[in-house]
Amino acid sequence: MGTKRKTLFFAFFLLLSSAHSFYLPGVAPRDFQRGDPLYVKVNKLSSSKTQLPYDYYFLNYCKPPKIVNNAENLGEVLRGDRIENSVYTQALWIEVKNL
Repeated sequence: MGTKRKTLFFAFFLLLSSAHSFYLPGVAPRDFQRGDPLYVKVNKLSSSKTQLPYDYYFLNYCKPPKIVNNAENLGEVLRGDRIENSVYTQALWIEVKNL
């Protein structure tokens, strides 16, 4: 009977603590203003046909003049992600008509 009570207490505590907390390491909210640039970053090219992914700029398509690695947190480094810059940029909160 004591073990059952401890298990229920532990389950209740676990549910209570997870219901009121949310945190992803390395992910921090950012505030953007109207017209701020949003830089698009690239990672890799993967396919269901191959086992290993290719570097994003393996095909030399839309390659920027200088490639810069942009690892933002330790998780990306440990997973082996190679986050790099791209030639694409978007301005935030700017309405574009007639595309």
